[in-house]
Amino acid sequence: MLRYFIAGNVWMLLGIVLLVGREAWRTGPARYGFAGVGSLTSTTYNLIVTFCVIAAAIFFLLAWKTGPKP
Repeated sequence: MLRYFIAGNVWMLLGIVLLVGREAWRTGPARYGFAGVGSLTSTTYNLIVTFCVIAAAIFFLLAWKTGPKP
């Protein structure tokens, strides 16, 4: 249970850091980068953030399901 909870927190932290650290690389067409690295389209960047959040949700669900039963 603890390993799933920790993995969920890591994925959630990664998603939040990517979301907060996004910077506009170019405005037309819109491209984003992170920490001065990369040149991704807005769709690709948002898919990466969405994947991180979904992975976190899956790990939190696994932690909840495998928790100790009373």
